[in-house]
Amino acid sequence: MTKTMKKFDLKNQAFPGQETPGKNGSNELPLPDHIQDIKDSCPWFQRDFNLSEKDREVIRKYLDGLTDDEIIEIYYRMRDKKELWDGGYFYPNLQILFGTPFEREKDRREQKIWNEEYGESEVVKWYKEAKEKPCVWWLENHIIARHSLNSCMSCGACTALCPAAEFLDYNPRIIMETVQGKNEDAITQLLKSDTIWYCFQCGSCKTKCPRKNNPFGMISSLRQLSQIKGYHVYSIRGRQQYAARHLWGGNLWNRACTLYFRNIEVKTHRDFGPRHELCFNHKEEYFRKIGACPDMDGLLSGRKVHPETLHELRRLWQAGGALYLWEHIEDSAKKQADESGITIDEYHDKVKTEG
Repeated sequence: MTKTMKKFDLKNQAFPGQETPGKNGSNELPLPDHIQDIKDSCPWFQRDFNLSEKDREVIRKYLDGLTDDEIIEIYYRMRDKKELWDGGYFYPNLQILFGTPFEREKDRREQKIWNEEYGESEVVKWYKEAKEKPCVWWLENHIIARHSLNSCMSCGACTALCPAAEFLDYNPRIIMETVQGKNEDAITQLLKSDTIWYCFQCGSCKTKCPRKNNPFGMISSLRQLSQIKGYHVYSIRGRQQYAARHLWGGNLWNRACTLYFRNIEVKTHRDFGPRHELCFNHKEEYFRKIGACPDMDGLLSGRKVHPETLHELRRLWQAGGALYLWEHIEDSAKKQADESGITIDEYHDKVKTEG
């Protein structure tokens, strides 16, 4: 039976079944008092790296005291709380929940439930097999790795035009030589190093290789292998994948986009330049002009994704092995946090600012 997608009412920004929003919404974007109170009083909704030890204890005690059903129910009840704004529905809690210890804990538990409910996909079974195999086996069988290396002649064209090589201790030619050598110990050391995480994934190397190799594709494959083997925790950049798993992974899982537009703050993205500062300081005005407010319903890029659509996307990520990789990163981080005598929240903040 073919599933019929709901038709979206773009003019009124409401899905069928929702009440039609009124026309007297404010042009401001207020944070309702009861939401502001939650943000100010509950540390599990804070994103401050300078939380006191007492706050961290309160956070962990509160979250550990919630059952899986409770934390998931609270999260979605908060997420779906609607306010009227500018003739449409605004979801003020999206920016409260984003990137918080509460959301991270919800994601950990919810994704475990998804893995149990939907079982192992063929991709996940293959990943589990690869975990027990030598690294060379991965390079010979992983489709991206296989298609990324024909035969490197060490000409250095990839390194000569690599932007990462210009600023970092990074040489894609040496990486390709290491892979081509198929020495298990050398490859293992590479997977435990910061080197594979320096690549910007810009693809410049692929365009100039006379042998049609794809160094950045190979490095992407090596990163997956490093996470599957648990080798990423041996390097600073590798450990930071835990923070990335909750930043970009959390955005994908909860908002179906890698960046939550309200988070690209000027003070932490000076490299974006003055144009970004102008746009960020006038973001509410620009959101309305282009129809892409991330906290309102809609089909356009940047809109709050409808729950049914988000569910379908999650099934794709689960089947494609993303949840397996995230859970593996999670388990590796928890193990290292326990060994260091710190909580998983402290570990998150530590690796995010490390190096």
